[in-house]
Amino acid sequence: MSPFRAALLASTCLVALAACGSDSTSSNSPTDSGAATTAPPAPEVAVRYETVGGCQMMGPNCPTYVVYTDGKVEVSRTGETTGVEVTGSIPTAEVKAFLDSLKDVDLTDLGTGPGTCLACLDGVDTKLTVLGPDGPVTFDSTVIAFDPANAFFANVEKLMADVQAVGELPIKQRG
Repeated sequence: MSPFRAALLASTCLVALAACGSDSTSSNSPTDSGAATTAPPAPEVAVRYETVGGCQMMGPNCPTYVVYTDGKVEVSRTGETTGVEVTGSIPTAEVKAFLDSLKDVDLTDLGTGPGTCLACLDGVDTKLTVLGPDGPVTFDSTVIAFDPANAFFANVEKLMADVQAVGELPIKQRG
């Protein structure tokens, strides 16, 4: 066998052995306890509350509030790509109680009457998305009235009072 072929054969064998790896553990490696470890699921968006309209007159000042299932709250400017400007949290139990209250609500038929375009008159309209039992459901205040006499919207107002207490966006003026 030529020296070239011998070297090629030897290197092929070494590559094959290296690819197989070792089944032994080093003394610095943690031992396998046999239990599977899984990361907890990432928190989902529980509520997204977007405002638009009169709060944009002077600048991009309409807030969008995002509440996660773990209670984390993020506040950003509606329609802007500047990212999250305020963060905080509310109790996880409060978010869970709100989501649990949705199990008894027919989210497809709230029967609160037609909405109003408040932004047409320099007011503020709201687009609300909640994580219902069957997935996200979106409501628009220009289509359906957000009537606090309805228990669902009363619960939304209560939750949002605590969410809004996390912090406010600083006022910006258009340049």
